[in-house]
Amino acid sequence: MRKKDTVAELKQKIAENPDDISNYKSLGDYYISCNDFDNALLIYEKLIKITKPDSQTLINLGGIYFYKKMYVEAINCYNKSSKTEPKNATPYYNLANVYAEIGNFESALLNYDKALALAPDKPEIYNAVGHLYSDSEKYENAIKYYNKALELDSDNSEIYISIANVYQKMKELSLALEYYKKSHDINPDDSKSALCLANIYAEMKNYKEAQKYYKRALKLNPEYYDARICRAIAYSEEGKTQDAIPYLKEAIEIAPEKPNAYIILADVLNNEKRFDEALSIYKTAQRVFKDDFKILIFIANTYILSNNYTQAVKYYRKAIKQFPENEEIKLIYMETMKDYIKSKLRKAD
Repeated sequence: MRKKDTVAELKQKIAENPDDISNYKSLGDYYISCNDFDNALLIYEKLIKITKPDSQTLINLGGIYFYKKMYVEAINCYNKSSKTEPKNATPYYNLANVYAEIGNFESALLNYDKALALAPDKPEIYNAVGHLYSDSEKYENAIKYYNKALELDSDNSEIYISIANVYQKMKELSLALEYYKKSHDINPDDSKSALCLANIYAEMKNYKEAQKYYKRALKLNPEYYDARICRAIAYSEEGKTQDAIPYLKEAIEIAPEKPNAYIILADVLNNEKRFDEALSIYKTAQRVFKDDFKILIFIANTYILSNNYTQAVKYYRKAIKQFPENEEIKLIYMETMKDYIKSKLRKAD
């Protein structure tokens, strides 16, 4: 059944029996399943006005608020849910996720601990605590919790990737490689684990193996944007710029709404001293990402590389005019003007 037909049917049920809250829940949950969080929010907010919400309703509403980045509202929902059902680990787990998202380490850890006290057999909670410690650069603690998650769910390839990510941050590249391999062995058709293997081989300067796994990741997922970006970077680091450029252009075609491929492609072209081509890419990106001041700075920097200070100054000033509150732009502009004046003085001598 099409979405509009399902929605129409559920709305009809609500109209026929407005006191039956199950129909509101069904419609709200259907919107959530379709990732239509705006309409889901309207239904759930209406629902809690006509009846005292149970714990699950509050959890669902909190999830909607969380998705919409309405964190205060999400926290309120999860707190109310935990009071409604104090022996349920889910509200504490979700509450911890909100605090982790907004960077409140202590409150996140406190609520993860509460969730673990109620549900010590849930690997996803240990995994989440591992992420919390990893994001806080407390790597030994992160590994400890990831390993606990693995004890409970030894076939979870994502947990192996999480451990490998930590070892990679710690520059323990051999251990990182070991865990990425374990992840890929468990799930050989997973393009993400193939990409992780490719990236670790590239970091180890084993470009032959890296390209083998980039190729595999793209075979498993032909539209894989990140794989194209990473493969291009690896080619560039290897000194094979001409091999890098097509993958960046493909990435732009696949996801023209994402800035990374534009910026990396222009940077590669700058390194090749192909300044006009780089400027063309940057200016295209600037039209697409009008609120990103860094692209204006990149354009100005490219003009400097090509010794066109007049255009460089023009774009720095444009950045300052568009983003007057940004002190970073002003500092860069001042340093550029100093260099410009020095270059003029040298020529005069």
